[in-house]
Amino acid sequence: MNSNRKFLRFFDSEEYEKVVPESDEQKKVAPPLFQQPYPEDAKLIDLIPPEKFTIGKTPFLDLVNSRISRRKYTEEPIFLEELSFLLWCTQGIKKILKSRLGVKRTVPSAGAKSPLETYLVVNRVDGLEPGLYRYISFTHQLMYIKQTDDAEEKIGELAFNQKFVGRAPLIFCWTAVPYRTEWRYTILSHKFIAIDLGIVSQSLYMACEAINLGTVAIGYYEQNKMDELFELDSDEEFVVLLAPVGKYKEEKKLSEFFKYPKREITPEDLAKLIGKYKRKNEVEFIVKDDNLVVKVGEFEEILDPYNETEFIGEFSSRALRFEFTEKGKPEKVIVLTTEDEIVELEYLE
Repeated sequence: MNSNRKFLRFFDSEEYEKVVPESDEQKKVAPPLFQQPYPEDAKLIDLIPPEKFTIGKTPFLDLVNSRISRRKYTEEPIFLEELSFLLWCTQGIKKILKSRLGVKRTVPSAGAKSPLETYLVVNRVDGLEPGLYRYISFTHQLMYIKQTDDAEEKIGELAFNQKFVGRAPLIFCWTAVPYRTEWRYTILSHKFIAIDLGIVSQSLYMACEAINLGTVAIGYYEQNKMDELFELDSDEEFVVLLAPVGKYKEEKKLSEFFKYPKREITPEDLAKLIGKYKRKNEVEFIVKDDNLVVKVGEFEEILDPYNETEFIGEFSSRALRFEFTEKGKPEKVIVLTTEDEIVELEYLE
């Protein structure tokens, strides 16, 4: 495991001189292209230019404070101006260096080498045919690649069965073209590419937040199958990150779910809640170190008490409430799920 961390580390000057080889730039090898080529007869679609954007005016601090990962999207389509805005904010070209040795984008990149390309899975974008696309950043256009059958189901499966990814109206799929960075930085490149990717991902988060869209970075996907989907030469270019995008509903406020006032609880209160319940799976509530813990199989989560019968969750649920019979025996648990649905768990013992 320790050996896999090496690319994140840098060198002291003495080691740098011994380890880092001469670059192709130093060898006077011609620089790579800073945009992947595409067919002359490719179907290109003009995007809304940045000077005509009418969206994205939210103050920056508001974006910082409200930004979260969002995984629940409505069926509403994305509009072309919204897509144009997101693409410009994450990979837009501001200047091509006169030396032709790099490009200045709306996001920084080590040495202005910009090793990333943006591909899209379009499910529901107003005015666009569903299918696979690529952002042609040098001209701020979209290139249509092809239609793909059952895209929503297929992308969800390729994201290790994270179904919400495939159901999003739009999925960003960034690829890396490592040689653009390797041409100058040789064995240092992979650290820099990872940094570039993090910057681009955060830029998408903030751009989405600015126009009331949601996104989340997805690093779990089937590598070879994703590369094959976009017909990539995976030795030279490969998918490195996914990010579904969509409109979202405001979450139900917990104050709307809770029935009783907040108050401190005692170990005796917790002891009354121990037991097993069932809906689809068996759910057990136990007490560990004076905390109420929900247990589903091997999964365990500590719940945050709101009062003696109502608790706040993080992963298993957003909140839950224990209900009792008139004789004070456990009857059921009312759960506010992470999908903002209300479900009931029946008491077993």
